[in-house]
Amino acid sequence: MENKKKFIEELGTILMMYSREEVEKLEYIKNDGVELVCIIYTNGYKKCVNIWGDSCIAVISDVYKAMR
Repeated sequence: MENKKKFIEELGTILMMYSREEVEKLEYIKNDGVELVCIIYTNGYKKCVNIWGDSCIAVISDVYKAMR
């Protein structure tokens, strides 16, 4: 996926609007070949998910699973 950062930011916007979870934002982190999405909740809790090599659908699936 060419622009994962933008996709993840837009996914975060959707989750903030429609999720029952109190999501503040999604943050994309890429460091030394590792790609993570950090789900940041309004209460300050942060959970990170490895999305290395994921397609858009796989990113959505991994984030959803992490939020359950």
